[in-house]
Amino acid sequence: MKKVFFALSLSLFMFSGCDYLGSFTFKVENSTQETITLKFVNDIHKGSSSANRDENKKEVILEPNEEKVVRILDADLNTRAHDCLTTHGIARFTELIFDTYVDGVKIEKQLWQAENWTYRETSKWSGEYKMIITDEMIKK
Repeated sequence: MKKVFFALSLSLFMFSGCDYLGSFTFKVENSTQETITLKFVNDIHKGSSSANRDENKKEVILEPNEEKVVRILDADLNTRAHDCLTTHGIARFTELIFDTYVDGVKIEKQLWQAENWTYRETSKWSGEYKMIITDEMIKK
């Protein structure tokens, strides 16, 4: 009986402190009539499971009225998925920093800022951020 109790106690202890692996999907929609290129400044962290995802390219080209997933980032979560970008700022998502080019010309506005993303929870452990690039955002 002691062995059964010990095994049960050990298994409860081992699994009680688990962190959950969640993911955050980042989508960008180009609602303009311009071709927009996003050139990401920071590499996805080497060795992370995020580094192997096809969506995490160094450069993303958005044709007029096109939407694409630009990043899927995995995150260790010890609570439900929530709006980490607004809460913690870009420090947690440095892989999102990009330079913006409109028809091949770099603009100086930093569109990657947290205020340009909207958040929605997609499951208990995952969330989705979306940015809609408008004409007003890319005006010089």
